[in-house]
This record gives sequence, structure tokens and C-alpha cells, in this order.
Amino acid sequence: MNAVEFQATVNNGVIILPSNQQSWNGKKIKVILLEEASPDVTDSSTNESAESEADFFTYAGLWENREISQESIRAQAWRTNMQ
Repeated sequence: MNAVEFQATVNNGVIILPSNQQSWNGKKIKVILLEEASPDVTDSSTNESAESEADFFTYAGLWENREISQESIRAQAWRTNMQ
């Protein structure tokens, strides 16, 4: 299977092949359409990322002054399971 990537604008349901891709004319092809992200979409994802980071740091203080290691977690789990 051959694959080619190019950018085009759809007009009235028609995609025009670039001049260097005219060998595809008349062939049965599979088409996958990917919409380019608009600036609005990018901005909202940046905002979501900032909010997510803020939420993380809000709860990060819960672990302050605690011993968090693989050994301490295992010791606590095994002690609870044995009782």
C-alpha cells in the first residue's frame, strides 16, 4: 500500500489532487480526513493544562512531611494485611 500526505481545502465535497499526485487519478483510494486544529482549540487545551497543573499543586501539599518510598508503602501494607 502506498501512502501520500498533502494539505487541501474541500470545496463542495471535492478534494483537488496536487499536480505532483495526478498519477492517482482513476484509482480506487482510501481517504482519511484530518481537520487542522484551529487556534481556538489550541488555546483551550493550554488552559486545561494550566488548570490541571494548578489542581496537582493544590493537592501536592498532602504529602509534605511524610515518608513516601517503596519500602514504607510496602511495610504499611503488609502490617495492615497481617493484623
